[in-house]
Amino acid sequence: MRYTFFLTFIILISCDTEIQFNDIDEVNIPLSIANNFTMTYTDSSKVKSYVSGNKHFDYSNNILNYSEFFDNVELIIYDDNKTSTIKSDYAIVFNSFRFMEFKGNVEITTSDGELLITDQLYYDTENEWLFTEDKFEYTDKSNKIIANRLDSNRDFTDLVTGNLTGSINITDQ
Repeated sequence: MRYTFFLTFIILISCDTEIQFNDIDEVNIPLSIANNFTMTYTDSSKVKSYVSGNKHFDYSNNILNYSEFFDNVELIIYDDNKTSTIKSDYAIVFNSFRFMEFKGNVEITTSDGELLITDQLYYDTENEWLFTEDKFEYTDKSNKIIANRLDSNRDFTDLVTGNLTGSINITDQ
């Protein structure tokens, strides 16, 4: 009787411990949480970008190595000739893949006067490429493009769209 009780007790403890480890593996606990934050990214002592927002969750301890940004997310990217600002309600950055997704009231403005508005936007940071399957509106000094798909470099000089509406000025060269 004692042997059966002891064996049952050991089995229950083992099962409980195993379940706890499985639960911990399945729960995604951030490495850090920041509120009302600003981060600066530099390369060779040169400021490349700023990101700010109301809440940041760092999951670099996760196998996917990602970060989430919530509420009033703003990314400012500095180039030699141009500054671009991306604003959204939410963003996620997959650090290992150098890939970002922006959701909710996404707006890109540039120092050249360009404006892109959409609900969801993907950004390949390594190739500096933007794309979305959602409806978007792009305006610059001479064009207003409304379409349901965007595939473009970050400078909007190589832009491909889906069903297009709006006006585009074409000049012969």
